Amino acid sequence: MSTPRSLTLPGGVVPATLETDRGSFATLQAVPDIGIPLGTALLVPGWTGSKEDFTPLVAELAAFGWRAVAVDQRGQHETPGPEDPAAYTLAELGADVVAMSKALGGYSQLVGHSFGGLVAREAVLIDPSVFSTITLLCSGPAGFSDEAKRQGLEMLAFGLENLPIEQVYDLKLDHDSKDPSWVAPPEEIAAWLRRRFTANVPVSLASITRRLLDAEDRTDELAKTGVRTQVVYGETDDGWPRPVQDTMAEALGISAQVVPDAGHSPAIDQPVATARLLTEFFHAR
Repeated sequence: MSTPRSLTLPGGVVPATLETDRGSFATLQAVPDIGIPLGTALLVPGWTGSKEDFTPLVAELAAFGWRAVAVDQRGQHETPGPEDPAAYTLAELGADVVAMSKALGGYSQLVGHSFGGLVAREAVLIDPSVFSTITLLCSGPAGFSDEAKRQGLEMLAFGLENLPIEQVYDLKLDHDSKDPSWVAPPEEIAAWLRRRFTANVPVSLASITRRLLDAEDRTDELAKTGVRTQVVYGETDDGWPRPVQDTMAEALGISAQVVPDAGHSPAIDQPVATARLLTEFFHAR
């Protein structure tokens, strides 16, 4: 989950609904002030996240000349979703992203943050023809292997399947606040974070949580698609271990790139530097 610094949308960033042949998706979008966009960047958020995880990055990508579209996945925040766990497999979520890219004209520069990277990879494996590039941003090759992380995810998934989602959020917040590194956000942000979490379809969030436990490593398959791939993470990213991300990059025949002074959410921590890394990659051949 990323914590926004502000709830005010930057100039030029607007909410919009993206209609696809797999349903409607809530988005935040921006286009360059002048000229025709160089292309489209499609931004897919991660676990307990939303399109707002990319808000400052959407603005910066537009400033670099790109149309930027950040989405809520099905069942996530402001996008509705069914009450069926089978609707939240990686294959189903990936097919949504394929449909989004097609609705945006195809050839998207696809960016998947954290769990969104697993979904983005799945989308490219389903139909590589509708993506120009894929960036795995603070993401990993498979579900978490760290036992402490796995136990926490198991408990959260169990809670979401058996308790009201509001109670799960309060229990999670109580747990997180005991971490010595935890910093309480401003009251307005804290209230929004609670609203966002509890707006999720509980089945969706429970299923996504389980995907972080059982997702398989499909890095070799991604490498064979021919879609140009980028691996980026924050200097102090605490999601997947950074050596694991380095190894994934090596398997893809590339070197991971690091955003200085950023953690697990470079789009929030360093949006300008992140946009520069992304757009340099988009332009490369």
